[in-house]
Amino acid sequence: MTEVNVFIAFMLSEPENKAFGKIAQQVRDIFRPEGKDERFFHTTLLFIGWVDESGLPFIQESLADIAKQQSPITIDINCVGYFYNQKKQCIKVLYAVPDKIPTELNDLCQRLYDKIGKPLQGKTRPAISPATIHFTITNRLKNRLTKEEFTALSQEVDPFSIPVTINEIGLYHCKDQDHRYYREICKFRFESLHNIQAAV
Repeated sequence: MTEVNVFIAFMLSEPENKAFGKIAQQVRDIFRPEGKDERFFHTTLLFIGWVDESGLPFIQESLADIAKQQSPITIDINCVGYFYNQKKQCIKVLYAVPDKIPTELNDLCQRLYDKIGKPLQGKTRPAISPATIHFTITNRLKNRLTKEEFTALSQEVDPFSIPVTINEIGLYHCKDQDHRYYREICKFRFESLHNIQAAV
């Protein structure tokens, strides 16, 4: 049996990626983090982890079914945030995120978890967990950035607003733990009920 390390995500389009890249660079210039920069910008909607390759058809079929019933979701990326390492008492990841996550996006993540995550529980490593919506800027920081330092430095970041339309979901094969090297397995466009009715 062959195992693959996979995750379900939305990748920013090329124009959105360029706009986000400018903000990401400004954040890096201000915070000067010692660590790994994220090179492709995405938000993971469900991290699956290592699973037997024989499970891929089930995941792909489930994704296709969910996409058929999903309308596009609009978000506004406008805040810088962080994940905190409680054990080392320092910040470990810098990211950008909407200040308000739309209910539709939370609902989509829940459907992915219910339809794909739950049936695969106990069959993956590490264990599957529901998504945390964020777009990583820099991860695995080596410098011990504190919450107080983050608060001070974040005030230097120019206000920004990047409108993003989430209109597809993809399944990706990840070759390393930082998700820096990946390949797309499949991708499905959302089909709103309005578009389906208009096509009939």
